[in-house]
Amino acid sequence: MLSESERLITEMRIRLFAAVAAAALLQMAAPGGLSAQTPAETKLYNKTLKKPSVKAYDKFLKKYPDGFYSLEILRLRDTELFAKVNKEDAQAVKAFAQAHPDSPISGEVAALILSHNTSPLSKEEAKKIAAEYADAVGWRRDNVDHVMAIRLDEGRISLQRLSLQGTPDAEAVPVQIHTLSDLVPSRLDGGLETVTLGSRNYLSFSYLNEGGSSEKEWVDALYDADADVLYNAMFYGKELSTKAGPVIEGQCLEELSGGLMTPQLTWLLGKIKENPFLKQISKADLLTDESIAWWLDKNPSAQTTARTVRFGALDPESSIVEMYKKSKKENGTNFNAALFDLRGYTMICAYSKSTKDYILVWCEPVCKNRNRDQLLNTIYFENGNTLDLFYYKGRTTFKVRLNLANKNLRRS
Repeated sequence: MLSESERLITEMRIRLFAAVAAAALLQMAAPGGLSAQTPAETKLYNKTLKKPSVKAYDKFLKKYPDGFYSLEILRLRDTELFAKVNKEDAQAVKAFAQAHPDSPISGEVAALILSHNTSPLSKEEAKKIAAEYADAVGWRRDNVDHVMAIRLDEGRISLQRLSLQGTPDAEAVPVQIHTLSDLVPSRLDGGLETVTLGSRNYLSFSYLNEGGSSEKEWVDALYDADADVLYNAMFYGKELSTKAGPVIEGQCLEELSGGLMTPQLTWLLGKIKENPFLKQISKADLLTDESIAWWLDKNPSAQTTARTVRFGALDPESSIVEMYKKSKKENGTNFNAALFDLRGYTMICAYSKSTKDYILVWCEPVCKNRNRDQLLNTIYFENGNTLDLFYYKGRTTFKVRLNLANKNLRRS
C-alpha cells in the first residue's frame, strides 16, 4: 500500500502526464496536424539537439515560444537547470519552483518539496524521543527534522517542538480554547497526527473541556506550525448517557456562526460530523433546553422560599409543547396543565385558554432517589386557577399551591 507521500507524488506525476498529453493533442488538432511545424522550426530543433545547452534551448524558445517542439525543449531546458540545483537545499528547490511555475517538470519539483516537508520518522520513533509528553509525531520542515509533541498539564495544553535528541528547540505554544470559564481541558483524544491540506502540513488533535457539571466542550484543532496559526471547531453541549455509552448532545458553534468556510474549517467540521461521540441536538430540544435554563435562572428559590414564580412562554416548536400534547391533562377554568419528565427535569406545562399560549410554569430536576428526595407525584386543580403540586418525600407528603393567574406560590 502506498504511503501518503507516495500517493501524492503519484498523483502529481499522473497530472503532469495528462497535461503533456493534452498539450500534444491540442497541437495535433491544430490546422495541419503533425505538419503544423515549419521547416525552419524543425531545422532549429535538430540543430538545438545536436549541441544542447541552456543557451541553445532559450534561443529556440525565444523564437518559437508556442512552436510544435516548444514543450519538449522547455522540458529539456528545465531538466538541465534543475540538475544544477542542490536537491538537499530546500530553499534552492523552492526558488526554482517559484521561478518556473509552469515547468513541464513541476510535478518532479513538487514531489521533492513534499519530501522536504514529510517526516520519515514513524509514530513509535517520535514517541520514544518525546517520552515525557502525551503524544508526538515526526515533523520535517525544509528538509530539517524535528519532533512535535503535545502535553496536557494541569488543564493547559501546549505543543512543543523538539530536536531529534529530545530537547526543546523552540518555545512551547499554548493551544487550548474554551468558552465557559469553569471548564478546563481534561482529556486529549486520539493523540497528535499530521494532516496535509493543499501544500501545507498541519498538526491535528482533539480534546475535551469539562468541569463539575454535565456541560462539555469538545474541540477539534489544526495547528499551522509554520504560520503559528490555530484553527479550531468546538461542539458544545451536555453529556448524556445512552446504551452505546456517553455522548455530548449539542451544537457546533462554528457551524452556527455561518462564517467563511476555509479549507481548514471545512476539514474540522467534517471531523466533528463523523464523531459518534457528538450528537447534534434537534431544534425542538434546543428550544426546550433554552426554556429550562431561563426558568431556572429566573426562579432560583422556587423550591424553597419563593412566594411568586415567573412563567416562561414556550415556542410552539419546543419539545415541551410536543410532550404536553401527548400527556394527560388537568383541566382548570382558564388553564389546562400537564405534568411530565423531559430532558432530565420534571416540569409542568400549562395552556392558556384565553391567549392560546403554552407556558412553562414549573421545573425541577428529576427525583433520583424516591426514598430520600422529594418527588413531584401528582398535580390537580384545587379551584379555577390554583394548581396543587402533591409531593412525596420519603414517607411524608406535602403540597405546593400555585396560582396560574397571579403566579402566587404557597406551601403547606
